[in-house]
Amino acid sequence: MFEHEHNHEHEHEHIDAFTLTDEQGNEHHFVRLGEIENKGKLYWVCEEIFVDGEEIVDFGDTYLFVKTEDEEGNVFLDSVDDEEEFNEVVKIWEDMMGDEDFFIDIDEEDTEEN
Repeated sequence: MFEHEHNHEHEHEHIDAFTLTDEQGNEHHFVRLGEIENKGKLYWVCEEIFVDGEEIVDFGDTYLFVKTEDEEGNVFLDSVDDEEEFNEVVKIWEDMMGDEDFFIDIDEEDTEEN
């Protein structure tokens, strides 16, 4: 199980980035691409990112997590183990996205408009 730890500020509010710590204590950085509700469960579609300081330097695989919260409001993300459930939620995501390629636009601070 991953625990959502949001321990840093973001300059780009339109990018919902966060860090997960896995069971072995390794940190993984993600951006949340979207949220899906299906059959009473909430899912997050996330893409792994690789960072250097506060800069995103590369993108990795896309992951689907089941989101739950405990009584204190702590967020937990689990992988979807059931293949049928996984395929159903992926189909919903694909239908939501349509034919569009989904990408994250990162503003370049050094870019000047002429």
